[in-house]
Amino acid sequence: MTRTLTTPRLLLRPPRPADAPRVQALCGNWNVARMLGRVPYPYPDGLAESWIAEQGPEQQNGSATNFAMEHAGELVGVIGIERQKNGDNVLGYWLGEPWWGQGLMGEAVTRIIRFAREDMGVTKVVATYLADNPASGRVLAKCGFRVQGHGPLPCLARGGEMDGVTTVLHLGTVNEAGPAP
Repeated sequence: MTRTLTTPRLLLRPPRPADAPRVQALCGNWNVARMLGRVPYPYPDGLAESWIAEQGPEQQNGSATNFAMEHAGELVGVIGIERQKNGDNVLGYWLGEPWWGQGLMGEAVTRIIRFAREDMGVTKVVATYLADNPASGRVLAKCGFRVQGHGPLPCLARGGEMDGVTTVLHLGTVNEAGPAP
């Protein structure tokens, strides 16, 4: 299973079954769900349990590495890297609305990028965000991501495609210094 990572204010750990009610409650918030591609709204019963159950096999086959984000002892969000069939390593994350604007996501992204480079051997990370979510764009820009393009992105909660932004961060090889995450 995925190891545990830390930042000054966060514990990043493997998701566990006991997290399901909290995931459902936080992702069931329209303000969170409407900014995510693969999260439906309303958030259905059982979806969090299914997602958590998939984490062990996805970790073992190398297709995804996800972490539950804990702040002050409670789950506040999720962050991870997913390897796509085309070879891209895609960063994904969400943060519960009560913790927006506190710099927690920047802290988590910085740490997960270091993990991707040092532990996974990743040399490039892609991240997308919806154009009407400039806060996510600011987090990525502060962490060194650069805009690569614009185009439609899926948004289950809104029932279709929305204007989106694709960003990329080149990390170099594992033996190079790379950007300072």
